[in-house]
Amino acid sequence: MTRRVQVLFLMALGGVLVLFGLLAGRLGGPVVLAAYVAVVLALLVVGARRARALAPPPAGRTCSCCTSTVHDPVQVR
Repeated sequence: MTRRVQVLFLMALGGVLVLFGLLAGRLGGPVVLAAYVAVVLALLVVGARRARALAPPPAGRTCSCCTSTVHDPVQVR
C-alpha cells in the first residue's frame, strides 16, 4: 500500500472516530465521552507501538544489533 493511501485511510478513520465520539458525548454525557476518549487513545498508543516495532531497520543496516552498515570496509585476516 502506498504512503498516500495509508494517510487517506487514517484520516478517514480519524473522522469516523471523531463522529462516534461526538455521538457518544451527546447520548451518554461527559462520563461516556471521557471513557470513549480513553479507549481510543489507548488503542492509538498500542497501535503506534506495534507499528514502530514492525518498522524495518534503517536503510543500509545489516541488522538491528550492531552499528555497522553494508558499506563499511571488510577486513580479512
